Amino acid sequence: MSNYSHTEAAFAQLQEVDRTSLDESAATAYDQAVDHLQILLDELDTATTDDQPTDVETPDDWGDDEWEEQLQAAREKAALPSTKGTLTTKTIDDRDYYYLQWRDGETVRSQYVGPVDPA
Repeated sequence: MSNYSHTEAAFAQLQEVDRTSLDESAATAYDQAVDHLQILLDELDTATTDDQPTDVETPDDWGDDEWEEQLQAAREKAALPSTKGTLTTKTIDDRDYYYLQWRDGETVRSQYVGPVDPA
């Protein structure tokens, strides 16, 4: 679940609380929490629409079109927008491979792109 989804869920759950049943101190805390969540939702929404695609240069051994197809396929498989992800290499059995990596909360996720030296 994305940060935006978590924030939306928290906001929706908070709005289910009957504010009129709260004492003055709890009502003040409730109002502050609603305000903070609304600001966070606005900032997350703005960050999503203002981000520019992450530019990844074509590796030397790849053709531009072939590389773009591989990169796009990896992004689609991972459901990763073009604004996220860092290209990394991993060595597996003495061969190097490109992967997209990104953070999903506390977890670092990876998606295979292709070999460093295409056949």
